[in-house]
Formats: sequence, structure tokens, C-alpha cells
Amino acid sequence: MLGRIGKDAGSLLGVEIAVDSVRLVQLQRRKGRCERLAWEVERFEPAGAADWWQVPDRVVAALRSACRRSGSRQRRVAVALPASQVICKLCQLPADQPVAEMEAQLLADADRLFPFPLEDLVMDFQVLGASCGQAGARDVLVVACRQTLLQSLEAIFDDAGLLLEVVEVDSIALRRMMPQPGADGCALLRLEPGSATLHCWSQGVLPQRREAPLGRLAELFVDDLQVQDLLLAGSLQLEQGRLGDLIDRLEVPYRALPQVAGLACHDDNMALASALALGALR
Repeated sequence: MLGRIGKDAGSLLGVEIAVDSVRLVQLQRRKGRCERLAWEVERFEPAGAADWWQVPDRVVAALRSACRRSGSRQRRVAVALPASQVICKLCQLPADQPVAEMEAQLLADADRLFPFPLEDLVMDFQVLGASCGQAGARDVLVVACRQTLLQSLEAIFDDAGLLLEVVEVDSIALRRMMPQPGADGCALLRLEPGSATLHCWSQGVLPQRREAPLGRLAELFVDDLQVQDLLLAGSLQLEQGRLGDLIDRLEVPYRALPQVAGLACHDDNMALASALALGALR
């Protein structure tokens, strides 16, 4: 579905692999705003009760077709793992500690921080800034997952002729689509035809991800979760009139996800793919 301008001087391909489809976006900056350079949605037969990991051949075929139909010549990819498949920790480290020493300390503490064998551990971290809760320290966001998980993901993209260059956490990637990323009480509700996923951020940073069938949205807001500003993405995926019936029962103030950098993702299913592509432009 289009297009290419110049020589593909845009972002990496932001790719989301959903339950029944591959969603692909490439962005470019133009006059201070972002616009879609290429995009495509390619459906595949879902794996029933199983996850799409169980049908890699279908995913590979969908990736190939989506890339071909999009018109993009970019083959470097950014993708996200669900926050439910990774572990995120907020740590405090000395403010004067060099980055190399930070990494060494986090690796030394890995067996305490994460319930993975060290030989199957992939870890990354990001220095967030001065810690509000500990003087002389910096807050550091640490993310870890299993190496075998990444290897399986890399194999799928390799079979599709793509180079997996960036792997993010879905909730962290989606945070950059929020109008006030660090604001307390903000949450993003992504709507699909049969389910909904709520993304929110403890302490404005640590990702939380909850998923439920559309008919049981109230389950997403249990455990005294305080949401003052609920943003919606994917509303056009629902039948007309159904959205209000579902959301109004929650008694939570809500509004459509506003544009970010000129991108409108409130009414379609491309929010995560766009967030990944946007991150690759920065």
C-alpha cells in the first residue's frame, strides 16, 4: 500500500506480530513531522488456542508478503516482545559510576534480579537520570529475557529475509506515543476485535501489561489500579456503538490517543508498529 520517496531514507521497519496478522510501518521525517513511508497489514491463519510462536511458517510467509506489498526496500527491523515475556527492574546505582562498571555490577547481580540461568540470560539497561528516592544515585531501568526467546524470534525474521536489529518491550515502545510519557495515572488501552490490552507505567517508567477479552474489560482495572487518563487506540476495530457500551461501564475517563509527531494511530491497529519505527528514527 505505498510508498517510497527518495531512496528509502526512512526508519527501520517497525513490525508487530499480532495473533492473526503482521503489521509493518516505515516512517520518515518531513518538515518536523513524521509520516508513513510504507505500511502494510498481512493476515495469517491464527494458531487457535496456541500462540503465533507455534506457527512460525505462517508468520514468515506473512512477513515476506507484507514487505513485498508495502513497497519498502528496507530490510532492517525493529520488533517488540510483550512485557509479559520480559522482566523489568528499576535499580539505583551510584551517580558517578561509569557505564562499563554499571554493566559489570548488573551482570554480577543478575542471579538475584532475574530467575533465569545466566547462560540463558539477555540483559539490557538504560540510565534514566538522577534518582528521586536515593541521593547520589541514578535510576537505571534493567530489562531481561531468555536468550532462547530472542533466538526463536531472530530465526523467524532471518527466514523471511529480514535483519532483526532492534528488540524492545511493547509497553516501553508504546510509551513514546503518549502525550505525557511520564505522567502518573495515564494508561493506553489497545482494542482488537476480540481482546483488549492495557499498558500503564508504574512510577512513570516500569511497564505493566494486562490483557482480557473485550467482554471482561473490568478485569484490567483490578488491584486498585488508578487510571485518571485512559487513551484508546484501535477503536475502529470494533463494531459501531460497541466501544461506548464497553468503556462506559468502567466509569473511567477516556479519550482517543492524540497525534504524536504528526502520526495518528487512535483508530487503527498500527500504534505499536508506528512506535517501533518512531524509536528507530531517534
